[in-house]
Amino acid sequence: MKTGLNGSAMFVVTTLAGLSIGAAAQAQTAPGSAKAGDNVAIEEIIVTAQKRDERLQDVPVSVAAFGEKALQAAKIDSGTEIARQTPNLRVSVLGNESQPKFALRGISTSEFNLNAVSPTGVFYDEVYIGAQYLGGAATFDVEQIEVLRGPQGTLFGKNTTAGAVNYISHHPTFQPAAEVTAGYGSYDFIEFKGVAEVPLVADRLTARIAFDTAHSGGYIENVNPAISDRSNVDRTAGRLTLAYKDDAGFKATLRLFHTESDARAIGVINEGLGAGGLNALGRDPRVNPYTGARMSAHQMATDRDGKLEVRGTGGYLTLTKDLGAFTVTSITSHLKGRFLNNVDADGTIDNLLHIDFKSRNKETSQDLRIATNGDGPLNWIAGVYYFRDDIGIDTTYTIFGGPPIVPILGQTYDQRRTSYAAYVDGTFDFTDTLTLYGGLRYTDDKGRMSNFQVTPVIAPQPNLTYHDAKPTGRIGLRAKVTPDMMVYGQFARGYRSSAFNGGALTNVADLNVADPEKLDAYELGLKSQWFDRRLTFNASAFLYNFSNQQFINLVGVSNQQLVNAGRSRIKGVEFELVGRPTERLTINAGLGLLDAKYKTLVLNGANLSGNDLIEAPPYSLNFGGDYRIPVGDGAITLHADAAHVGSQYFQASNTPLSRADAFWDVGARIAYADPSGRYELSVYGKNLGDNREVTGIVLDATSQTKFATVPNPRRFGVELTARF
Repeated sequence: MKTGLNGSAMFVVTTLAGLSIGAAAQAQTAPGSAKAGDNVAIEEIIVTAQKRDERLQDVPVSVAAFGEKALQAAKIDSGTEIARQTPNLRVSVLGNESQPKFALRGISTSEFNLNAVSPTGVFYDEVYIGAQYLGGAATFDVEQIEVLRGPQGTLFGKNTTAGAVNYISHHPTFQPAAEVTAGYGSYDFIEFKGVAEVPLVADRLTARIAFDTAHSGGYIENVNPAISDRSNVDRTAGRLTLAYKDDAGFKATLRLFHTESDARAIGVINEGLGAGGLNALGRDPRVNPYTGARMSAHQMATDRDGKLEVRGTGGYLTLTKDLGAFTVTSITSHLKGRFLNNVDADGTIDNLLHIDFKSRNKETSQDLRIATNGDGPLNWIAGVYYFRDDIGIDTTYTIFGGPPIVPILGQTYDQRRTSYAAYVDGTFDFTDTLTLYGGLRYTDDKGRMSNFQVTPVIAPQPNLTYHDAKPTGRIGLRAKVTPDMMVYGQFARGYRSSAFNGGALTNVADLNVADPEKLDAYELGLKSQWFDRRLTFNASAFLYNFSNQQFINLVGVSNQQLVNAGRSRIKGVEFELVGRPTERLTINAGLGLLDAKYKTLVLNGANLSGNDLIEAPPYSLNFGGDYRIPVGDGAITLHADAAHVGSQYFQASNTPLSRADAFWDVGARIAYADPSGRYELSVYGKNLGDNREVTGIVLDATSQTKFATVPNPRRFGVELTARF
């Protein structure tokens, strides 16, 4: 069944409905936002989408926000899981959550190369994270996650063409507190996490420490008795926060973190090679080589007990000074990471191809800005920004069990990217109900790839460089129709910087620079609350003109080219609501519709114009609710949620092998809190329908070799939380 949107009809729909608080977005309560004594009104959501604390309902940006309560209720453990409650957001994973690939409103990337950047920017406490393998960290001691849809090039900068995902860790309270949670679940999943805050100087200096550690067996059974099961969990992470404040409006917050994962190598399922579905040795990779039986979606047969290691260490320093009419903010960051993935790339018990992917990263950034604090008609924020990352890549290949042949098939290179930017964004109130808003950012990007080598006899290739200088920005109007209804319309431009082809293998001619992507976005939106704020109903409609898409083009079985792939047009709508009909019951729902087509695309001589964009399902919907039942002075809370996503393609050719079918994802949680509120016992279930539809697909240039990953199977768990 094909789902499409007529352009004009889509925008008419937008004027009638609006985008909302994303599923169960229970976050921070704005003081005085509800009537005194009113326990039924929906809690206000405070977001930082415009680098200020603002009511979600006042922000002319399509935002889905998930506060701590919502994350706990839905048992969302990592950023990859928010997609099931966010319309038009997909997260695909090629085997492990440590390297997620976001697709937002049909904007994604076709490559997993370790030097690639995502068009959806990932930010931790306002710090941009360039290394994709650090973008799926566990959500421990997180106060809120915000998903900003649409180009965010003005305030968030380059590589936010699709949008941005903001992780906001808990702000210190300057009060003593502690909390620990212990859990056990399916596949021997064991988790222990906690947080403690200790004031060091009363109302001046405090320390907050948070940690998370989790271990489990693999959910992909390896039928080879000599090799361990795949896709297990083995992670540890910690964060130390030191916060200082004085009576003169100065605040300083230092966050230091470390994260590591030592899981076994990812479970990638080989779905077949060649026209007959057989590999090079005449075997069917989906047949158990020991029993002859067809293997299930959660079984595989490999000959390598590889490993997947991720390390990340760094710190952020945030300084703010309230000058009365203005606030000055400085955010300085430095982090380094390391990635190692030993892959049985043929996905069989035959030793055909093993690959070792290695990457090391260093990233440094500085954001310095000043913002007005006034209540007058004109308010603005202006700043300058610097970012630099250094990447070293070393990839080795082993074929038929022989010695590594990295000089023939592989990559070793260094890459440096440097970015400077200046930006300004502001609002002007024509009246109490009509506001003009807009901003401009100018970014100067430079990149350099050096020491690239693919053979032992040819010297490293000459250095590649690029230099981009691009403006991005937005302009729009926001109107308050009533105190509880706002409409907006805007134009925004985003861009993704030039990129080097980090996947060139045997042909140095494939080593090239792809030009920057550009996205022109038109959007209308409505945000509204009804029935004394018991119902929030919001919507948005958008039209995208997308040009110069950076795209992987496979030539032959192994050669990979990075090209610019013409133009695309994307149309879509989103509807989200939250309702609280009674004090005990909260419900939520969301719907996203997409019509995303390549207008001009030619790969390998094939005209693919008119095909669907990759990872752009025509629809995605979610719904759920929470019901609180008093039990004495304690309470039982029931939570359930469900998400349904339409079929999608993972390759622009739209071949049947690259298609993933529609699927359902259902979760539930039951929690009991004792009368003191100090103790909570919960039982949860995830993927209750045991969905096994693939979450990632990679094909070779012949479109006959299919490697796929499947989601975690049905699983259950129990948790006990104690607060002190």
